[in-house]
Amino acid sequence: MVQIDGQRATADDNVQVTREMYLILYPKELEDEIIQALESTGVPGYTELPKMVGRGRHVRHFDNPVWPGATGCVFTVVSPQVARTNLLPTFEALAANLESRSHGLYGPHIFALPCQQVI
Repeated sequence: MVQIDGQRATADDNVQVTREMYLILYPKELEDEIIQALESTGVPGYTELPKMVGRGRHVRHFDNPVWPGATGCVFTVVSPQVARTNLLPTFEALAANLESRSHGLYGPHIFALPCQQVI
């Protein structure tokens, strides 16, 4: 079964619904703020990856004494319309606020990926 806008459709229904998966990466210390913002958008659900480690262009986070810190990640799947009207404006405002508060040192990163099927 494939879930489509609260309905269930079988593969035989030949229904094409556009969805996008939004992957939101953020400094771990902002987790409460990020989750609160996400829940305020009314998304139907999300999945958290609470602690990611790795290296970016400018910084390393391996959650150890040499490279402290970790990155949080949450993803959700919504229609482009829901993203445009609820999700993205909320996170654009949050990103601007965080950039101002941190003087450009940190904020969320959001990636949109096509999602062809939700099972």
